[in-house]
Amino acid sequence: TDFSVGYRVIEAEWVPAGKTVKVRGNSYQGPMSVVTRWRVREVSVVPIGADEDAKARTEADNKQKETKKMNDELRKYLESKGLKKEATEDEALAFAGSLEAKRQVPELPDVDKIRAEATGAERERIGEIDAMCKKFSCENFASDFIRNGATVETAREKVYETVHKRMAEKEKERKDFPPATIGADERDKGRDAVRDGLLLRAGLKIEKPAPGADEIRGYSMVEMARMCLRMAGKETGGNLMEMVGRALVTSDFPYLLANTANKALFAGWEMASETWQTWCGIDQVNDFKTHYRPRASETSDLDEVPESGEYKYGTRGEAQESFAIATYGKLYAITRQAIINDDLGAISEPARAHGEAASRKIGDVAYAVLTANAAMGDGKALFHADHANLGTAGVVSVTTIGEGEKLMGLQKDILGKRRLNIRAQYFMAPLTIKTAAEIFFATLLIGGVANQPNLQNIYANAFTRVYEPRLDDSSTTAYYLAGAKGKTVNVFFLNGIQAPYLETKQGWSVDGVEYKVRIDVGAKAMDWRGLVKNTG
Repeated sequence: TDFSVGYRVIEAEWVPAGKTVKVRGNSYQGPMSVVTRWRVREVSVVPIGADEDAKARTEADNKQKETKKMNDELRKYLESKGLKKEATEDEALAFAGSLEAKRQVPELPDVDKIRAEATGAERERIGEIDAMCKKFSCENFASDFIRNGATVETAREKVYETVHKRMAEKEKERKDFPPATIGADERDKGRDAVRDGLLLRAGLKIEKPAPGADEIRGYSMVEMARMCLRMAGKETGGNLMEMVGRALVTSDFPYLLANTANKALFAGWEMASETWQTWCGIDQVNDFKTHYRPRASETSDLDEVPESGEYKYGTRGEAQESFAIATYGKLYAITRQAIINDDLGAISEPARAHGEAASRKIGDVAYAVLTANAAMGDGKALFHADHANLGTAGVVSVTTIGEGEKLMGLQKDILGKRRLNIRAQYFMAPLTIKTAAEIFFATLLIGGVANQPNLQNIYANAFTRVYEPRLDDSSTTAYYLAGAKGKTVNVFFLNGIQAPYLETKQGWSVDGVEYKVRIDVGAKAMDWRGLVKNTG
Protein backbone atom coordinates (compact mmCIF):
# COMPACT_ATOMS: atom_id res chain seq x y z
CA THR A 1 0.00 0.00 0.00
CA ASP A 2 1.37 3.48 -0.95
CA PHE A 3 0.47 7.06 -0.09
CA SER A 4 0.05 10.07 -2.37
CA VAL A 5 0.61 13.38 -0.51
CA GLY A 6 -0.47 16.79 -1.90
CA TYR A 7 1.36 19.89 -0.53
CA ARG A 8 1.74 23.69 -0.95
CA VAL A 9 5.24 25.14 -1.49
CA ILE A 10 6.18 27.86 0.98
CA GLU A 11 9.88 28.34 0.08
CA ALA A 12 12.01 26.93 -2.74
CA GLU A 13 15.60 27.34 -3.93
CA TRP A 14 16.62 27.29 -7.57
CA VAL A 15 19.80 25.33 -8.32
CA PRO A 16 21.39 26.45 -11.62
CA ALA A 17 22.89 23.95 -14.07
CA GLY A 18 26.28 22.72 -12.93
CA LYS A 19 25.66 23.72 -9.31
CA THR A 20 25.05 21.40 -6.32
CA VAL A 21 23.44 22.31 -3.00
CA LYS A 22 22.73 20.39 0.22
CA VAL A 23 19.34 20.58 1.88
CA ARG A 24 18.76 18.65 5.12
CA GLY A 25 21.70 16.38 4.41
CA ASN A 26 20.67 15.56 0.84
CA SER A 27 22.62 16.78 -2.23
CA TYR A 28 20.77 18.17 -5.24
CA GLN A 29 22.40 18.93 -8.60
CA GLY A 30 20.96 21.58 -10.91
CA PRO A 31 19.18 22.52 -12.88
CA MET A 32 16.30 21.98 -10.51
CA SER A 33 14.12 23.66 -7.88
CA VAL A 34 14.51 22.30 -4.33
CA VAL A 35 11.56 22.85 -1.97
CA THR A 36 12.87 23.85 1.46
CA ARG A 37 9.54 24.58 3.19
CA TRP A 38 6.09 23.13 2.44
CA ARG A 39 2.72 22.41 4.00
CA VAL A 40 0.49 19.26 3.59
CA ARG A 41 -2.71 19.86 1.67
CA GLU A 42 -4.04 16.24 1.34
CA VAL A 43 -3.00 12.59 1.63
CA SER A 44 -4.35 9.65 -0.50
CA VAL A 45 -3.94 5.87 -0.17
CA VAL A 46 -3.04 4.34 -3.56
CA PRO A 47 -2.06 0.87 -4.73
CA ILE A 48 1.17 2.05 -6.39
CA GLY A 49 2.83 5.29 -5.44
CA ALA A 50 5.35 7.38 -7.34
CA ASP A 51 7.83 7.27 -4.44
CA GLU A 52 9.12 3.82 -3.45
CA ASP A 53 9.96 5.19 -0.02
CA ALA A 54 6.33 6.17 0.65
CA LYS A 55 4.94 2.64 1.40
CA ALA A 56 3.13 0.91 4.24
CA ARG A 57 5.02 -2.37 4.98
CA THR A 58 4.74 -5.28 7.43
CA GLU A 59 7.69 -7.06 8.96
CA ALA A 60 8.07 -10.74 9.51
CA ASP A 61 8.98 -9.99 13.02
CA ASN A 62 5.89 -10.11 15.19
CA LYS A 63 7.21 -7.19 17.12
CA GLN A 64 7.02 -5.12 13.97
CA LYS A 65 3.47 -6.22 13.04
CA GLU A 66 1.98 -3.80 15.47
CA THR A 67 -0.07 -1.13 13.74
CA LYS A 68 1.57 2.28 13.84
CA LYS A 69 -0.51 5.13 14.81
CA MET A 70 -1.36 7.75 12.22
CA ASN A 71 0.73 10.95 12.26
CA ASP A 72 -0.91 13.47 14.61
CA GLU A 73 -0.55 16.30 12.13
CA LEU A 74 -2.16 14.22 9.39
CA ARG A 75 -4.96 13.18 11.78
CA LYS A 76 -5.68 16.83 12.64
CA TYR A 77 -5.70 17.71 8.96
CA LEU A 78 -8.24 14.94 8.18
CA GLU A 79 -10.41 16.00 11.12
CA SER A 80 -10.36 19.57 9.77
CA LYS A 81 -11.72 18.15 6.50
CA GLY A 82 -14.61 16.32 8.28
CA LEU A 83 -13.17 13.11 9.80
CA LYS A 84 -14.90 12.18 13.06
CA LYS A 85 -12.70 12.25 16.13
CA GLU A 86 -13.79 8.74 17.19
CA ALA A 87 -12.92 7.27 13.75
CA THR A 88 -10.51 4.32 13.72
CA GLU A 89 -7.25 4.23 11.78
CA ASP A 90 -8.86 2.28 8.96
CA GLU A 91 -11.76 4.72 8.81
CA ALA A 92 -9.29 7.58 8.73
CA LEU A 93 -7.38 6.00 5.85
CA ALA A 94 -10.59 5.43 3.95
CA PHE A 95 -11.58 9.06 4.53
CA ALA A 96 -8.23 10.17 3.19
CA GLY A 97 -8.82 8.09 0.06
CA SER A 98 -12.17 9.75 -0.50
CA LEU A 99 -10.51 13.16 -0.37
CA GLU A 100 -8.14 12.14 -3.13
CA ALA A 101 -11.02 11.58 -5.46
CA LYS A 102 -12.23 15.10 -4.84
CA ARG A 103 -8.80 16.74 -5.38
CA GLN A 104 -8.60 18.85 -8.48
CA VAL A 105 -5.53 19.59 -10.48
CA PRO A 106 -4.76 23.36 -10.29
CA GLU A 107 -5.09 25.36 -13.48
CA LEU A 108 -1.89 26.35 -15.28
CA PRO A 109 -1.30 30.10 -15.73
CA ASP A 110 -2.39 31.71 -19.01
CA VAL A 111 1.03 32.35 -20.59
CA ASP A 112 -0.36 34.25 -23.58
CA LYS A 113 -2.26 36.61 -21.32
CA ILE A 114 0.80 37.29 -19.17
CA ARG A 115 2.91 37.90 -22.27
CA ALA A 116 0.34 40.31 -23.69
CA GLU A 117 0.16 42.28 -20.43
CA ALA A 118 3.95 42.50 -20.21
CA THR A 119 4.21 43.67 -23.82
CA GLY A 120 1.58 46.36 -23.23
CA ALA A 121 3.35 47.64 -20.11
CA GLU A 122 6.67 47.85 -21.95
CA ARG A 123 5.12 49.77 -24.84
CA GLU A 124 3.55 52.18 -22.36
CA ARG A 125 6.92 52.72 -20.60
CA ILE A 126 8.73 53.38 -23.86
CA GLY A 127 6.01 55.78 -25.04
CA GLU A 128 6.02 57.85 -21.83
CA ILE A 129 9.81 58.08 -21.70
CA ASP A 130 10.04 59.07 -25.37
CA ALA A 131 7.33 61.77 -25.06
CA MET A 132 8.87 63.23 -21.89
CA CYS A 133 12.37 63.44 -23.40
CA LYS A 134 11.02 65.20 -26.49
CA LYS A 135 9.05 67.70 -24.39
CA PHE A 136 12.15 68.82 -22.46
CA SER A 137 14.62 68.54 -25.38
CA CYS A 138 16.38 65.53 -23.86
CA GLU A 139 16.01 63.15 -26.86
CA ASN A 140 19.61 61.97 -26.46
CA PHE A 141 18.66 60.42 -23.10
CA ALA A 142 15.66 58.41 -24.37
CA SER A 143 17.54 55.50 -25.96
CA ASP A 144 19.65 54.99 -22.82
CA PHE A 145 16.58 55.01 -20.57
CA ILE A 146 14.77 52.45 -22.76
CA ARG A 147 17.76 50.16 -23.28
CA ASN A 148 18.70 50.11 -19.57
CA GLY A 149 15.14 49.35 -18.45
CA ALA A 150 14.75 52.58 -16.45
CA THR A 151 11.31 53.16 -14.98
CA VAL A 152 9.28 56.20 -15.98
CA GLU A 153 9.87 57.70 -12.51
CA THR A 154 13.65 57.26 -12.76
CA ALA A 155 13.70 58.80 -16.23
CA ARG A 156 11.54 61.72 -15.05
CA GLU A 157 13.92 62.52 -12.16
CA LYS A 158 16.91 62.50 -14.53
CA VAL A 159 15.18 64.76 -17.06
CA TYR A 160 14.06 67.25 -14.38
CA GLU A 161 17.59 67.35 -12.95
CA THR A 162 19.00 68.11 -16.40
CA VAL A 163 16.45 70.88 -17.05
CA HIS A 164 17.20 72.45 -13.64
CA LYS A 165 20.93 72.53 -14.42
CA ARG A 166 20.25 74.18 -17.77
CA MET A 167 18.15 76.90 -16.13
CA ALA A 168 20.83 77.55 -13.48
CA GLU A 169 23.51 77.90 -16.16
CA LYS A 170 21.38 80.33 -18.18
CA GLU A 171 20.68 82.43 -15.07
CA LYS A 172 24.41 82.62 -14.33
CA GLU A 173 25.13 83.69 -17.90
CA ARG A 174 22.44 86.35 -17.65
CA LYS A 175 23.97 87.81 -14.47
CA ASP A 176 27.58 87.64 -15.69
CA PHE A 177 26.81 89.06 -19.11
CA PRO A 178 23.79 91.36 -18.90
CA PRO A 179 22.34 92.03 -22.32
CA ALA A 180 23.10 95.47 -23.70
CA THR A 181 20.19 97.20 -25.36
CA ILE A 182 20.63 99.82 -27.99
CA GLY A 183 17.76 101.82 -26.53
CA ALA A 184 19.41 102.21 -23.13
CA ASP A 185 22.72 103.18 -24.76
CA GLU A 186 21.06 105.81 -26.93
CA ARG A 187 19.25 107.22 -23.91
CA ASP A 188 22.54 107.57 -22.04
CA LYS A 189 24.10 109.36 -24.99
CA GLY A 190 21.13 111.67 -25.32
CA ARG A 191 21.15 112.47 -21.61
CA ASP A 192 24.88 113.29 -21.70
CA ALA A 193 24.34 115.56 -24.69
CA VAL A 194 21.51 117.46 -22.97
CA ARG A 195 23.54 117.69 -19.74
CA ASP A 196 26.56 119.25 -21.44
CA GLY A 197 24.37 121.38 -23.72
CA LEU A 198 22.78 122.94 -20.64
CA LEU A 199 26.19 123.58 -19.09
CA LEU A 200 27.52 125.21 -22.26
CA ARG A 201 24.45 127.39 -22.57
CA ALA A 202 24.86 128.44 -18.93
CA GLY A 203 28.38 129.62 -19.72
CA LEU A 204 30.11 126.91 -17.70
CA LYS A 205 33.37 125.41 -18.94
CA ILE A 206 33.56 121.74 -20.00
CA GLU A 207 36.83 120.12 -21.06
CA LYS A 208 35.26 117.60 -23.46
CA PRO A 209 31.53 118.07 -24.19
CA ALA A 210 29.52 114.96 -25.09
CA PRO A 211 28.72 114.42 -28.80
CA GLY A 212 25.71 116.51 -29.79
CA ALA A 213 26.11 119.00 -26.91
CA ASP A 214 27.07 121.87 -29.25
CA GLU A 215 23.85 121.37 -31.21
CA ILE A 216 21.65 121.01 -28.14
CA ARG A 217 23.09 124.16 -26.54
CA GLY A 218 20.95 126.03 -29.08
CA TYR A 219 17.73 124.34 -27.91
CA SER A 220 15.28 126.12 -25.67
CA MET A 221 14.67 124.64 -22.23
CA VAL A 222 11.20 123.55 -23.37
CA GLU A 223 12.76 121.61 -26.25
CA MET A 224 15.22 120.00 -23.86
CA ALA A 225 12.36 119.00 -21.54
CA ARG A 226 10.47 117.45 -24.47
CA MET A 227 13.62 115.61 -25.57
CA CYS A 228 14.03 114.12 -22.08
CA LEU A 229 10.41 112.91 -22.13
CA ARG A 230 10.90 111.35 -25.54
CA MET A 231 14.05 109.52 -24.39
CA ALA A 232 12.13 108.19 -21.38
CA GLY A 233 9.33 106.95 -23.63
CA LYS A 234 6.80 109.36 -22.11
CA GLU A 235 4.00 111.42 -23.67
CA THR A 236 5.27 114.71 -25.14
CA GLY A 237 1.91 116.23 -26.10
CA GLY A 238 -0.44 118.52 -24.20
CA ASN A 239 0.01 122.16 -23.26
CA LEU A 240 3.44 123.45 -22.30
CA MET A 241 2.74 123.68 -18.56
CA GLU A 242 1.60 120.05 -18.41
CA MET A 243 4.45 118.84 -20.60
CA VAL A 244 7.11 120.63 -18.54
CA GLY A 245 5.45 119.36 -15.35
CA ARG A 246 5.73 115.76 -16.63
CA ALA A 247 9.36 116.32 -17.58
CA LEU A 248 10.15 117.49 -14.05
CA VAL A 249 8.63 114.31 -12.59
CA THR A 250 9.04 111.38 -14.99
CA SER A 251 12.25 111.97 -16.96
CA ASP A 252 15.95 112.81 -16.57
CA PHE A 253 15.22 116.53 -16.84
CA PRO A 254 15.34 117.33 -13.08
CA TYR A 255 18.63 115.43 -12.81
CA LEU A 256 20.09 117.49 -15.66
CA LEU A 257 18.88 120.75 -14.11
CA ALA A 258 20.39 119.75 -10.75
CA ASN A 259 23.69 118.90 -12.45
CA THR A 260 23.78 122.34 -14.06
CA ALA A 261 22.90 124.01 -10.78
CA ASN A 262 25.61 122.05 -8.95
CA LYS A 263 28.27 123.04 -11.49
CA ALA A 264 27.19 126.67 -11.28
CA LEU A 265 27.24 126.45 -7.47
CA PHE A 266 30.86 125.29 -7.46
CA ALA A 267 31.82 127.86 -10.07
CA GLY A 268 30.47 130.61 -7.83
CA TRP A 269 32.17 129.13 -4.78
CA GLU A 270 35.55 128.93 -6.50
CA MET A 271 35.28 132.41 -8.02
CA ALA A 272 34.60 134.10 -4.69
CA SER A 273 37.50 136.29 -3.61
CA GLU A 274 38.33 135.19 -0.08
CA THR A 275 41.43 135.90 1.97
CA TRP A 276 41.03 133.79 5.10
CA GLN A 277 42.83 130.80 3.51
CA THR A 278 46.00 132.90 3.36
CA TRP A 279 46.63 133.01 7.11
CA CYS A 280 44.11 130.60 8.77
CA GLY A 281 44.72 126.93 9.46
CA ILE A 282 42.20 124.29 8.28
CA ASP A 283 40.98 121.39 10.42
CA GLN A 284 37.97 119.07 10.66
CA VAL A 285 35.50 117.54 13.13
CA ASN A 286 32.95 114.75 12.67
CA ASP A 287 29.94 116.15 14.52
CA PHE A 288 28.29 119.30 15.88
CA LYS A 289 29.14 118.76 19.55
CA THR A 290 31.35 121.13 21.51
CA HIS A 291 34.95 120.06 21.00
CA TYR A 292 37.88 120.65 23.33
CA ARG A 293 41.41 120.94 21.96
CA PRO A 294 44.20 120.73 24.56
CA ARG A 295 47.32 122.88 24.20
CA ALA A 296 50.39 121.60 26.03
CA SER A 297 53.28 123.81 27.07
CA GLU A 298 56.91 123.22 26.28
CA THR A 299 58.72 121.05 28.78
CA SER A 300 60.93 122.46 31.53
CA ASP A 301 64.54 123.32 30.78
CA LEU A 302 67.06 120.59 31.40
CA ASP A 303 68.88 120.80 34.77
CA GLU A 304 72.56 120.21 35.32
CA VAL A 305 73.08 116.82 36.94
CA PRO A 306 76.20 116.77 39.21
CA GLU A 307 78.30 113.68 39.82
CA SER A 308 76.22 111.14 41.73
CA GLY A 309 73.28 113.52 41.40
CA GLU A 310 69.70 112.51 40.68
CA TYR A 311 67.65 113.29 37.61
CA LYS A 312 64.41 115.15 38.27
CA TYR A 313 61.09 115.07 36.45
CA GLY A 314 60.16 118.14 34.47
CA THR A 315 56.74 119.80 34.46
CA ARG A 316 54.38 120.71 31.65
CA GLY A 317 51.33 122.91 31.74
CA GLU A 318 48.19 122.45 29.69
CA ALA A 319 45.32 124.63 28.51
CA GLN A 320 42.41 123.96 26.20
CA GLU A 321 40.09 125.79 23.84
CA SER A 322 36.48 124.84 23.13
CA PHE A 323 34.50 125.36 19.93
CA ALA A 324 31.69 123.93 17.78
CA ILE A 325 30.70 124.14 14.13
CA ALA A 326 27.28 125.16 12.79
CA THR A 327 25.21 124.62 9.64
CA TYR A 328 24.47 127.55 7.33
CA GLY A 329 22.08 127.21 4.39
CA LYS A 330 19.41 128.63 2.09
CA LEU A 331 16.58 127.49 -0.22
CA TYR A 332 15.77 128.59 -3.76
CA ALA A 333 13.60 127.22 -6.57
CA ILE A 334 13.39 126.85 -10.35
CA THR A 335 9.79 127.20 -11.50
CA ARG A 336 7.99 125.80 -14.53
CA GLN A 337 7.38 129.37 -15.63
CA ALA A 338 11.15 130.01 -15.78
CA ILE A 339 11.62 126.92 -17.94
CA ILE A 340 8.79 127.86 -20.32
CA ASN A 341 10.16 131.42 -20.49
CA ASP A 342 13.53 129.86 -21.41
CA ASP A 343 15.15 131.75 -18.56
CA LEU A 344 18.36 129.77 -18.19
CA GLY A 345 19.64 132.46 -15.86
CA ALA A 346 17.01 131.32 -13.38
CA ILE A 347 18.97 128.06 -13.10
CA SER A 348 22.61 129.09 -13.27
CA GLU A 349 22.63 132.50 -11.62
CA PRO A 350 20.92 131.54 -8.33
CA ALA A 351 23.20 128.53 -8.04
CA ARG A 352 26.30 130.58 -8.76
CA ALA A 353 25.18 133.22 -6.29
CA HIS A 354 24.58 130.64 -3.57
CA GLY A 355 28.03 129.18 -4.21
CA GLU A 356 29.52 132.62 -3.63
CA ALA A 357 27.37 133.03 -0.52
CA ALA A 358 28.68 129.75 0.89
CA SER A 359 32.25 130.89 0.33
CA ARG A 360 31.48 134.26 1.92
CA LYS A 361 30.03 132.58 4.98
CA ILE A 362 33.32 130.78 5.63
CA GLY A 363 35.14 134.11 5.47
CA ASP A 364 32.58 135.69 7.79
CA VAL A 365 33.10 132.93 10.34
CA ALA A 366 36.90 133.14 10.12
CA TYR A 367 37.23 136.94 10.46
CA ALA A 368 34.62 137.07 13.20
CA VAL A 369 37.26 135.50 15.45
CA LEU A 370 39.35 138.68 15.14
CA THR A 371 36.55 141.24 15.22
CA ALA A 372 34.39 139.62 17.93
CA ASN A 373 37.40 139.30 20.25
CA ALA A 374 35.69 136.40 22.05
CA ALA A 375 36.91 134.87 25.30
CA MET A 376 39.65 132.27 25.25
CA GLY A 377 39.99 129.21 27.45
CA ASP A 378 41.26 131.34 30.35
CA GLY A 379 38.08 133.43 30.29
CA LYS A 380 39.80 136.57 28.95
CA ALA A 381 39.29 138.17 25.54
CA LEU A 382 41.51 137.11 22.66
CA PHE A 383 43.20 140.53 22.59
CA HIS A 384 43.75 141.54 26.20
CA ALA A 385 46.40 143.40 28.20
CA ASP A 386 46.99 140.26 30.28
CA HIS A 387 47.76 138.39 27.06
CA ALA A 388 50.39 140.98 26.14
CA ASN A 389 49.14 141.16 22.55
CA LEU A 390 47.85 144.74 22.32
CA GLY A 391 50.24 147.30 20.85
CA THR A 392 50.41 151.04 21.51
CA ALA A 393 47.87 152.70 19.21
CA GLY A 394 49.41 154.26 16.11
CA VAL A 395 49.48 154.15 12.33
CA VAL A 396 51.60 151.64 10.49
CA SER A 397 55.24 152.54 11.05
CA VAL A 398 58.59 151.07 11.95
CA THR A 399 57.80 151.84 15.57
CA THR A 400 54.34 150.21 15.74
CA ILE A 401 55.31 147.20 13.65
CA GLY A 402 58.49 146.81 15.64
CA GLU A 403 56.52 146.87 18.88
CA GLY A 404 54.16 144.21 17.52
CA GLU A 405 57.07 141.94 16.62
CA LYS A 406 58.57 142.44 20.07
CA LEU A 407 55.28 141.56 21.84
CA MET A 408 54.97 138.39 19.81
CA GLY A 409 58.59 137.31 20.24
CA LEU A 410 58.54 137.85 24.01
CA GLN A 411 55.48 135.71 24.64
CA LYS A 412 56.03 132.99 27.24
CA ASP A 413 54.77 129.43 27.31
CA ILE A 414 51.86 128.26 29.48
CA LEU A 415 54.12 127.83 32.52
CA GLY A 416 55.43 131.38 32.03
CA LYS A 417 59.06 130.24 32.12
CA ARG A 418 60.25 130.21 28.52
CA ARG A 419 60.19 132.87 25.80
CA LEU A 420 58.62 131.51 22.58
CA ASN A 421 60.30 133.89 20.08
CA ILE A 422 57.32 133.73 17.70
CA ARG A 423 57.97 135.32 14.30
CA ALA A 424 55.25 137.44 12.67
CA GLN A 425 54.46 136.20 9.14
CA TYR A 426 51.15 137.88 8.21
CA PHE A 427 49.90 141.47 8.26
CA MET A 428 46.08 141.88 8.12
CA ALA A 429 44.39 145.26 7.79
CA PRO A 430 41.12 146.88 6.60
CA LEU A 431 40.92 148.15 3.02
CA THR A 432 40.70 151.73 4.33
CA ILE A 433 44.39 151.83 5.24
CA LYS A 434 45.63 149.65 2.37
CA THR A 435 47.14 152.57 0.42
CA ALA A 436 48.99 154.05 3.38
CA ALA A 437 50.18 150.63 4.51
CA GLU A 438 51.42 149.63 1.05
CA ILE A 439 53.33 152.92 0.69
CA PHE A 440 55.08 152.14 3.98
CA PHE A 441 55.97 148.57 2.99
CA ALA A 442 57.13 149.72 -0.47
CA THR A 443 59.38 152.47 0.90
CA LEU A 444 63.05 151.55 1.18
CA LEU A 445 64.20 154.74 2.90
CA ILE A 446 62.27 156.66 5.49
CA GLY A 447 62.80 160.09 6.97
CA GLY A 448 64.91 160.20 10.08
CA VAL A 449 66.31 162.85 12.37
CA ALA A 450 68.47 165.79 11.30
CA ASN A 451 71.78 163.94 11.41
CA GLN A 452 70.21 160.80 9.84
CA PRO A 453 67.90 162.12 7.10
CA ASN A 454 67.37 158.76 5.39
CA LEU A 455 66.94 155.55 7.35
CA GLN A 456 66.47 152.13 5.80
CA ASN A 457 62.97 150.73 6.20
CA ILE A 458 63.63 147.31 7.74
CA TYR A 459 60.01 146.30 7.01
CA ALA A 460 60.09 147.09 3.29
CA ASN A 461 58.23 144.27 1.49
CA ALA A 462 57.88 142.43 4.80
CA PHE A 463 55.13 139.93 5.67
CA THR A 464 52.38 138.36 3.60
CA ARG A 465 49.89 141.20 3.56
CA VAL A 466 46.09 140.70 3.55
CA TYR A 467 43.55 143.52 3.17
CA GLU A 468 40.05 142.43 4.12
CA PRO A 469 36.88 144.59 3.89
CA ARG A 470 35.26 142.64 6.75
CA LEU A 471 37.79 144.27 9.06
CA ASP A 472 36.48 147.70 7.95
CA ASP A 473 33.09 146.80 9.41
CA SER A 474 34.72 146.48 12.82
CA SER A 475 37.40 149.22 12.61
CA THR A 476 38.89 151.22 9.74
CA THR A 477 42.18 151.75 11.59
CA ALA A 478 42.96 148.53 13.48
CA TYR A 479 45.50 146.09 12.01
CA TYR A 480 46.94 142.75 13.06
CA LEU A 481 50.08 140.63 12.97
CA ALA A 482 49.85 136.82 12.93
CA GLY A 483 52.34 134.01 13.39
CA ALA A 484 52.63 130.68 11.59
CA LYS A 485 49.57 129.31 9.84
CA GLY A 486 47.68 126.75 11.91
CA LYS A 487 48.87 128.11 15.28
CA THR A 488 46.50 131.06 15.52
CA VAL A 489 42.98 130.85 14.02
CA ASN A 490 41.76 127.52 12.64
CA VAL A 491 38.68 126.99 10.45
CA PHE A 492 36.87 123.67 11.03
CA PHE A 493 34.71 121.76 8.51
CA LEU A 494 32.40 118.78 9.04
CA ASN A 495 34.35 115.70 7.92
CA GLY A 496 36.76 117.98 6.10
CA ILE A 497 34.23 118.92 3.38
CA GLN A 498 34.96 122.55 2.49
CA ALA A 499 32.65 122.84 -0.51
CA PRO A 500 28.92 123.62 -0.23
CA TYR A 501 26.37 120.82 -0.61
CA LEU A 502 23.36 121.02 -2.94
CA GLU A 503 20.16 119.01 -2.39
CA THR A 504 17.14 118.93 -4.69
CA LYS A 505 13.53 117.76 -4.49
CA GLN A 506 10.28 118.11 -6.40
CA GLY A 507 8.68 121.42 -5.52
CA TRP A 508 5.81 121.38 -3.05
CA SER A 509 5.27 125.02 -2.21
CA VAL A 510 6.24 126.02 -5.78
CA ASP A 511 5.59 124.48 -9.21
CA GLY A 512 9.04 123.32 -10.15
CA VAL A 513 12.17 122.10 -8.39
CA GLU A 514 13.44 123.25 -4.99
CA TYR A 515 17.14 123.42 -4.07
CA LYS A 516 18.85 123.61 -0.70
CA VAL A 517 22.43 124.84 -0.29
CA ARG A 518 24.29 124.29 2.97
CA ILE A 519 27.76 124.29 4.46
CA ASP A 520 28.97 123.16 7.91
CA VAL A 521 31.76 125.32 9.34
CA GLY A 522 33.20 126.90 12.50
CA ALA A 523 36.35 128.82 13.52
CA LYS A 524 38.34 129.39 16.72
CA ALA A 525 41.57 131.04 17.86
CA MET A 526 43.63 128.19 19.27
CA ASP A 527 46.24 130.47 20.94
CA TRP A 528 46.57 134.23 21.50
CA ARG A 529 50.38 134.20 21.60
CA GLY A 530 50.71 134.29 17.81
CA LEU A 531 48.36 137.27 17.37
CA VAL A 532 48.93 141.01 18.00
CA LYS A 533 46.45 143.83 17.48
CA ASN A 534 47.04 147.56 17.09
CA THR A 535 43.94 149.79 17.16
CA GLY A 536 45.66 152.35 14.88
